[in-house]
Amino acid sequence: MSARRFATILLAIYTVLYFGVALMTSATFKDIAAMEVLGLPLAIWGGLVIIISGVVITRLYLNKMTEEEQ
Repeated sequence: MSARRFATILLAIYTVLYFGVALMTSATFKDIAAMEVLGLPLAIWGGLVIIISGVVITRLYLNKMTEEEQ
C-alpha cells in the first residue's frame, strides 16, 4: 500500500472519530453527551478517545514512513 493511500485512510478514520464526538457534544445531542459512564460524562470519554486515537494514528503513520525509508 502506498504511503499516500495509507495516510488518506488514517485521516479518514480520525476525521470520522473527531466529527462523531463533535456532533455528540453539540446542543442537539447534549443529553447523550451528559450520560454518565464510569462516573464521567460520555463527552469526556469521547474527548479522551480522540486524543488517544490521534497519538495512535500518528505513531502508525510514523512507523509506516520509517519502513518505507529503509
